[in-house]
Amino acid sequence: MDITPIFELRNQLRAAAIAGANLISENFRLKKSVDAFEPLKAASPVFGKIYELSASLVSGDCEDTAGTLLDTITLVDSVVCTLASSAVPGTVEELPITEFSAVITNAPYSELSALIDALTSSGSGKYELVSNTRTDRPELFNDYRAKPALVKGLGASYSELAVLAAKILEDMGEGVVSLLKKDFDPKGKKEMVRRVNVIENVCGASENAFYLEQLENAEKDVRKALIYALRHDEANIDKLAELTKTEKGKVKTAALSALANFDCEKSAAFFDEYMKKKPLEVVKIMENVSSKWASELTVRLIDSLLIDDKGNRITFSQAGDFRNIKLKEKTGFPELNSALWGKWGPEVEKIYREFDNKNSARQMSGRLGDTIIVTKNESLKALAIEMNSRIHKGNYDYAEAVARFMSAEDLTDWLTKKVAELKRQTLTDPKAVNKSDFARVLRMITFKNGGYVLTTQHWDEMAEMWRDISVPVSHPIKQLADIIIKHPNEYYNTTLLGWLDPNDREFCDKIGQFYVDQFMKNPQFYLNLFSLIRRTGLKNVKGLARTFFEFQTLPQYALHTFFKMLPGDNEYRLAEAREVIGLARKGKIKAKFDIDELSAWAEAEFNL
Repeated sequence: MDITPIFELRNQLRAAAIAGANLISENFRLKKSVDAFEPLKAASPVFGKIYELSASLVSGDCEDTAGTLLDTITLVDSVVCTLASSAVPGTVEELPITEFSAVITNAPYSELSALIDALTSSGSGKYELVSNTRTDRPELFNDYRAKPALVKGLGASYSELAVLAAKILEDMGEGVVSLLKKDFDPKGKKEMVRRVNVIENVCGASENAFYLEQLENAEKDVRKALIYALRHDEANIDKLAELTKTEKGKVKTAALSALANFDCEKSAAFFDEYMKKKPLEVVKIMENVSSKWASELTVRLIDSLLIDDKGNRITFSQAGDFRNIKLKEKTGFPELNSALWGKWGPEVEKIYREFDNKNSARQMSGRLGDTIIVTKNESLKALAIEMNSRIHKGNYDYAEAVARFMSAEDLTDWLTKKVAELKRQTLTDPKAVNKSDFARVLRMITFKNGGYVLTTQHWDEMAEMWRDISVPVSHPIKQLADIIIKHPNEYYNTTLLGWLDPNDREFCDKIGQFYVDQFMKNPQFYLNLFSLIRRTGLKNVKGLARTFFEFQTLPQYALHTFFKMLPGDNEYRLAEAREVIGLARKGKIKAKFDIDELSAWAEAEFNL
């Protein structure tokens, strides 16, 4: 049992006695300590009595506050005195690696209970709590009690929460696999499907025996997930070929998709024959395949389907006018375009070069850019730059930007021109940056695991999830940030946040100051900008509160939130509040609030 809450309660009770019993009902710190102690009330009768007395103190309905406070302190002190400590001889040794993780964290239950509840129960606000914990307190997930809750969270009815739980588990690596395999039910539902997804994303072929073992009794979606997981080991090729004959529906498609992932002659020959019978099935399967044989097959497949509903041969460019032109087969340009994902070679490049339908050019640019990330193909990089500079200027911004960030050239001049050009466009279209494919690529760059990467997402139909695909960016991103800083824009704020290197304090402070400068010019959007400043680690910037209240005022109900959000420590927040209060008393700022109330609250809240 974690007895930390009783020590915290004792500290807060003593602080309340010093502050005075008449203020106790407004003491939020004491209330938090009482709430944290509540789970212990059932541990023993004396703990129950402590909770009863302390709860009455903070309720505001206590008839004899001073007497009850003294009784509670006396009882708590008595209990603390009886709590013994013990020791054993010997040297301290490192804890062994458990089946759950290489790291063991024993967090106070008062900190952990809300997280566990969010992962194991339904209701609103659960996703935000787990997401914020992942950002602010990631170490809590290493607690041995949090891991089973994360596994249970894979079955959450709110799909975004389940996906987040899966990502957190994947980040933990192979240490959680034994927990995911424990009590696995091959006839289960969504939680079991996501268990398979996490295991195969972390372990790949090394858990092939598990996939095959569970497949014997698996049903429905779990069966589909297990069959798709067989794509990691080429030894499964004959079994998958057999499964394409015995399975039906989505489960059969999973077997076909797994089989198509093998870059070998056997898979190539299989689909060369299968395409003749079921071309539309193969079109869908090619959306997730990247190999030489798949590239060659896709070109032939697209060519065979370019026949309109009147029986006329058409070009791929004509098919791009898909709202007016219908194909003979029940497919269309979006599906054929998706099949080009991950494909390369002279014939593929020919399709891009000959495509001249401006209405669909951006879709082709997106497909080309993502394919460059997947394949790292040098010829496709050159093609993207050629397409945007010579053939379809501006329509292939996305593909060109991806290609340039994956090349070895100096991007300073190119980036300077692109950012300045976007700045000019905002004069007539304020949302030009938000709409820009070039700016979208900038946001795809993030600092991760000690370096910068360019990341795109690809929808895996079989796994029913978005997969991140990343490539290293070798350019001096921090120098390129200077170019963006010269042209402030709300869209760039989020971009630069992704470029933060937590190990480079000077760079983080520079980006933080960039946000501060925006606030000083227009403090209206303080909620967002304070959050951005805080995430850079920059704090205690003098004058933020004064600047805001010289610009506008706030109603009483919003004052406390404003000062709590100031990016800094309590000493700083108190100084900022005192400055505003002083200006308000002198009439130098408009104060549509109770100055005395703000003063009393700030002194109690921050003057620790």
